Amino acid sequence: MEVAKMFISVEEARDRLFKVLRESIVLGIETIHVMNSLGRVVSEYIKAPVSRPRNSLSAVDGYAVRSLDTVGASYYTPVELIVRGALRPGDDPDKLCVEHGSAIRVHTGAPLPCGADAVVMDEDVELRGETILVYRPAAPGLNVIYRGEDISEGSIITEPGAVVQPAHIAALASLGVSTLRVYRKIRVSIIAIGDELIEPGSPLEPGKEYNSSTYIVYAQLFKDGIFHVSYTGIVPDNAESIISAIKSEVARGTDIIITLGGTGVSEADKIAELLKKASLTVFRGVKMRPGRMTSASIIYGRPVIHLSGFPVAAWAGYELILRPAIAKWIGIKGFERPVVYAYLSRRVPNTSGYTSIIRVALQVRNGEYYAEPYMLRGSGVISSLLRTNGYIIVPENVEGFEEGERVPVHLYT
Repeated sequence: MEVAKMFISVEEARDRLFKVLRESIVLGIETIHVMNSLGRVVSEYIKAPVSRPRNSLSAVDGYAVRSLDTVGASYYTPVELIVRGALRPGDDPDKLCVEHGSAIRVHTGAPLPCGADAVVMDEDVELRGETILVYRPAAPGLNVIYRGEDISEGSIITEPGAVVQPAHIAALASLGVSTLRVYRKIRVSIIAIGDELIEPGSPLEPGKEYNSSTYIVYAQLFKDGIFHVSYTGIVPDNAESIISAIKSEVARGTDIIITLGGTGVSEADKIAELLKKASLTVFRGVKMRPGRMTSASIIYGRPVIHLSGFPVAAWAGYELILRPAIAKWIGIKGFERPVVYAYLSRRVPNTSGYTSIIRVALQVRNGEYYAEPYMLRGSGVISSLLRTNGYIIVPENVEGFEEGERVPVHLYT
C-alpha cells in the first residue's frame, strides 16, 4: 500500500522527466549534408533561397503561343502560326520570343519563351512545314507551370523540431540547399540488470532467461532515429555493480541512461536500494499498466530511466513516458504515432486509477476499422505486440470502453 501511494500519473511522470531533461542536458547542433539528414531533427527555419521552378515552364510537348492569337480557333477555322524556333529543358527562356502570329516549339519542362502566355498541345495542332494550324483556342496559362508554382522564394521548407522526411530532402536538394543544421543525436546507454539474464545465442541454462527487454527498447530507440544507442551489457543484481556501470557511462559522455530490470519491490530488486543510496529520485512508480514500476532518477548529474525487466512493460515505459518527454523537450513536431479510429469488437475494462495500454489487432470490414483487443495479461507477453498492429489508451479516470465504441488506435509504425 505504501508503494502504491508513491505512484504518479502518466502525465505527471512525463512532465517531471521533461523538466529533468531540459535542466540536465545541453543538446548541441551540427551541420550535416542533406543526403544524410533523414530522420534528424531540424534546429532552425530553412526558407527557400529561390523559387521552384525558377522560370515558367511548359507542362506538355507542344507550341508556346500568345493566347490572343488563338481566339476563335476550331477544326473548321484553324489559326495559322509561324514556327520560329524551339526550346528544350535547360535553355535560356530569353533565347527566343513569341511575337504576334508566331509560335515556339517547346518540350515538356522547357522554359516558356518571352511573349508567350499559353502552350497548345501537339494533339491540337497540325504541322505544315514551317507553320502550324491551331484547332483549339488556348486560354491564358493553358499547360503552363508558372514560376514559383511549386515553391515560392522565401517560403518555409522546414522549421525547428521538424523530423526530416524524404520529401524535405527532395525539396531542399531541388532548391540547391546541400546542408542543414540539426540537433545532434541523443546519446543513450542501456544497462540490463539481472543475474538470471543471458544474451541470445548463449546456451540456455536452468534458471536463466534470454535478455529480450534490452532488444525491444534498443530497437525502438534505433527505429526512432534521433538517438545514438550504446548497449553496456548485463550487470549483476547488486547496487554497487549498477552504480559502477552508470558511472562508466556518464564518464563516456552519455546523455540518458536506461536500466532494464530490478524495478520491483522485493529484496531481489535493486533499483529501490539504488535510489536510496546514490541518486535524486524523480519518480518511483507510475499509475499505468503494464509498466507501473517505471521510475526515474538523477545519478551523477544524468537522467536515468528505470524500466521493467519484462519486455512489454519496458516497451510501455518507453512509449508512454520517455518518448513523449523527449519530444516535448526538443520540441519535435509530428513525432506522435499515427492514429486511426476503430470500433471495438468487445468491451475493454480498466483497472481503477490506472492508465491502461491495450494492444489491439486491426481488421477492415466494409471500409471501417475494427479493433480486437489482445487481452492476455502479463508484462512479459511478447505475443501481445507480435500479433497486434497498435494500442489504445484507457485513461485512469475511465472505467473502460464499451463494445462498438469508436476509439483512437495508435499504430506501431
